[in-house]
Amino acid sequence: MTRRARCSGDPAVGFLPDALIPKLRRFWAHKACRGEGLSHGDPLFCAASQRRLSKRRVQVLFRAWQLRAGFDRLYPFHALRHTAVTNVYRASRDLFLAQRFARHASPLTTTIYTHVSDEELSLRVRDLAC
Repeated sequence: MTRRARCSGDPAVGFLPDALIPKLRRFWAHKACRGEGLSHGDPLFCAASQRRLSKRRVQVLFRAWQLRAGFDRLYPFHALRHTAVTNVYRASRDLFLAQRFARHASPLTTTIYTHVSDEELSLRVRDLAC
């Protein structure tokens, strides 16, 4: 669990998967070896100059990584958020849990993450009583 301030200044709580903790520890060790700060206000990702990466630079790097990986289709950076919220919904099948994870004010906003596959629809329809 991590705490940070929202744009409004209100505290927000974020939850991370347990499997991410060892990876974060390796990342923090890497940052320490490079002499990068580990304090609350220090940048999470730094450029070679050890300055904070801009939002635009991260978007450009994301595109470059997709090109290098040979993606047939390039995705916008926001697709990562969409994927995370969709995965929370698929794992839980709980719209309100996904809503809270996404920090949406309304569950209606969260419904865009509730993709129903043809297989799932077919399975549910086959189970209907006639």
